[in-house]
Amino acid sequence: MKDCFRLLIAAPSINGWWHGKKVLAPPRALPLLAGLTPSDVDVELVDENVRRVDTTKHYDGVALSVMTPSAHRAYALADHFRANEIPVILGGIHPTVMPDEAAQHADAIGIGEAEPYWEEMIRDMQAGHLKPRYQAPAHRRLDGLPRPRFELLDASGYLTTNVVETTRGCPYGCAPCSVSLIAGREYRHRPVEEIVEEVRSLPPGWIGFVSDNFAAAPGRTKQLCEALIPLGKKWLCQADVRISEDLELMDLMYRSGCHGVFAGIESIDPANLLAINKTPCNQVEPGHAIEVIQKVGKIPVIGSFIFGLENDDPTIFIRTLRFAKKHGLAAAQFSALTPYPGTALFDQMVKAGRMLTYDWSRFTFADVVFRPNGMTPEQLYAGRQWTYGHFYSWPSIINRCRKLPEHRILAMLANRSYRSIGKEGGLAGGLPGS
Repeated sequence: MKDCFRLLIAAPSINGWWHGKKVLAPPRALPLLAGLTPSDVDVELVDENVRRVDTTKHYDGVALSVMTPSAHRAYALADHFRANEIPVILGGIHPTVMPDEAAQHADAIGIGEAEPYWEEMIRDMQAGHLKPRYQAPAHRRLDGLPRPRFELLDASGYLTTNVVETTRGCPYGCAPCSVSLIAGREYRHRPVEEIVEEVRSLPPGWIGFVSDNFAAAPGRTKQLCEALIPLGKKWLCQADVRISEDLELMDLMYRSGCHGVFAGIESIDPANLLAINKTPCNQVEPGHAIEVIQKVGKIPVIGSFIFGLENDDPTIFIRTLRFAKKHGLAAAQFSALTPYPGTALFDQMVKAGRMLTYDWSRFTFADVVFRPNGMTPEQLYAGRQWTYGHFYSWPSIINRCRKLPEHRILAMLANRSYRSIGKEGGLAGGLPGS
């Protein structure tokens, strides 16, 4: 009997960096691709945040999901396998926006979302006649998605593997953001009944809902929350602070198990938000909105901030630190502005001659890869590190968690995770799988 075709699907680490610690959650792309793969293919999943790819093993084919800061490691892995006559597919955000570069290290490039062409690509790989590029003509509907095969990952490497997708896409063209490059400029929603059925099937543990704005369609979000209430689950999501204006929505989110919202505040300076086209955040006063969500809605807020925007000077660090503490954020992410290829911000910086490097391994939200307007690159790097150090001192963490008795365990886990990011300078992300 002929052996099954052996396929490795992996997410390379950031330039080979691997800390060997338990991480928050796996990237959803890996188990979703496994769920799309024909049943006669033997799939192995490797997330290099948890376990390195074993380059001594033999595979019949390799598929790598590549982000910009992992491109260097991805290319090294791809070159190794191809040198051993193993065909390699590269897909994900970076190959989508830099296909000519990625093609130098691959037998085939997957552009955009993989669902429409994945089975065809794998069949072509099995037959030995991969086409150079695969790309769907349009974004597909999100109904009927296969169940991700999380069982193929080592669950002991994560705090949770319960990652559930609710929507894709974003209509806002924020200059630093690459979401719409892959997912498009319209919100696409999974059917509520399919989300609920997937949640019902999950093992015990908290859930991360993957969506760039969980509450983008308030009526639909309320319907989903009502359906989640009987399940008694605890969950996190990403949403903008305008949920503070809808008391019914906040109440349903809380009663259905919401234990935290990751909110992209980005800057305490309205001029910065206008400059990057972050218009939704200018429609409410963020400090007041945070307090309403946490005190009235009883939902902790994890705030995301970007340093190095056009109106920032060296005072932005202490002013942002004071803002985060004053308004009682449960946790916070502080990032150096990073012009990712494919974004409007990247094009602006290249045209202005302000890029300092194109070494993708430095595009981690921690390093500084461009010349800021109101400070030196050294001041931006040091200021971000200083802010992390002060916000995530142990006395500060303990004080925050003490004020969140209902959410103390989750708050401590989030604070410890972000404290580690600040100390090690790794990639700071949003929700799991985002």
